[in-house]
Amino acid sequence: MKPSTRRIVVLYGAVLLAAVAQAIWADAIVIRGARPDFLTATAILCAIQCGANEAALVGFLSGLFLAALTSPPKAGFGSLIVSRTLVGFCVGWLEERIERDNPILAVFLVTFGTALANGLFFLFNPQRPIMHWARHMGLCTLYNGLLALPLYLLLRFLLGSSSEDDKSFALQ
Repeated sequence: MKPSTRRIVVLYGAVLLAAVAQAIWADAIVIRGARPDFLTATAILCAIQCGANEAALVGFLSGLFLAALTSPPKAGFGSLIVSRTLVGFCVGWLEERIERDNPILAVFLVTFGTALANGLFFLFNPQRPIMHWARHMGLCTLYNGLLALPLYLLLRFLLGSSSEDDKSFALQ
């Protein structure tokens, strides 16, 4: 399999596996009201490995899966999709401006990206009471920040090192 095809399969497969994890385990591992958002965290980590357009697609898919799994009735479906797409695009836009192989940066981007995605969702679809939403957002952001490093290491393992990809391109 060509390295570019393998990368695409791994990235979109990771989003699909995150959707499965969100459906199966997110409600089972609630800690003090904090529920992990596997889809947003995985989408941001995948977006680090992509350009802006491909990252927007990763964000769109994660938003679509998240909306299908958790959207409240009669509201929020499109807001979840748009907020995750925008965050994916923003992270992908950083492609040429950041070093991809930096785990500390990945943890920061997941934490900040989760807060941004939830903040955008709130702007598009305000919820009441605001303090309950803010507490939930803070706990979700903290939870995703803690999950970022293990998820990042797993994704980097699945993708392989960038130098291996460069060598395989040179051989073709």
